Amino acid sequence: MKSFIAALALMSSGAVFAWGNTGHRVVGEVATKHLEIGTLVKVNKILKGQSLARVSTWPDEIKSEPTTYQHTFNWHYTTWQKDDHDHSAAEEDSTTGFMLKQIEEQTAVLRDPIATDDKKEFALKFIVHLIGDAHMPLHVGNGTDQGGNYCKVTYMSKPYNLHALWDEGMIDFTNLSYTEMAKFVSEGKTAEEFRAARSGSVIDWVKESKDLVPTLYPADIAPTTEPMSVLTYCLKEVTPEQMPKLSYEYAYKHLPVIEKRLFQAGVRLAKLLNDNLK
Repeated sequence: MKSFIAALALMSSGAVFAWGNTGHRVVGEVATKHLEIGTLVKVNKILKGQSLARVSTWPDEIKSEPTTYQHTFNWHYTTWQKDDHDHSAAEEDSTTGFMLKQIEEQTAVLRDPIATDDKKEFALKFIVHLIGDAHMPLHVGNGTDQGGNYCKVTYMSKPYNLHALWDEGMIDFTNLSYTEMAKFVSEGKTAEEFRAARSGSVIDWVKESKDLVPTLYPADIAPTTEPMSVLTYCLKEVTPEQMPKLSYEYAYKHLPVIEKRLFQAGVRLAKLLNDNLK
């Protein structure tokens, strides 16, 4: 029991990441397959030969250097309250996260003909990452549980918070490399599916994530005495018995959602780069 609680505490205390290394690399790999030749040349120049998959995790890695990069830590998410119909970068502040604003600002840097090479490299690395973040539903938070980080569950008998389960747990359980998963999520897609993936704007893509959020939460085992909007397993003090026990049924329902979001993120990242690296 002590080892279980210790593992749970570890899973519940970390910083907010999205997709984990594998998922972000999948997005970069899928995007690379859909870059125009001229765009690919410019990407290679900006990144000094590094791939989109390689740099996709850099904005998470720099969280180990808070002195230099702490100002970027709240760029990875945005809070869109469930009862709000509209949302925009103008509504974001330090408490909501700046994901929308930073996608706009870093994309503008890519378009800027006088931006330095270093600024363009920084901007491109973040765009690759943030488009991935925008497609991970729990990075469009509801403002109550830190994107599922407070919500404790078990998956295949191992403790997770809901956010960690979505960014890494279910993906890692497939035992696929990022190149294998990038291939699998793209297989069998029709021309219409590619057209649909390329449609819309950044705010449309983020709204898709917002609309998915309520569907990710498993049913409560022990209803709470708190307001009905609060799930027992999202409270501060949760016993193992109160945590939803998730396994193959949950994965069967939600892995296709993960695969679709990774595919969409990659195709849309390619579109954004093709449109802005002229």
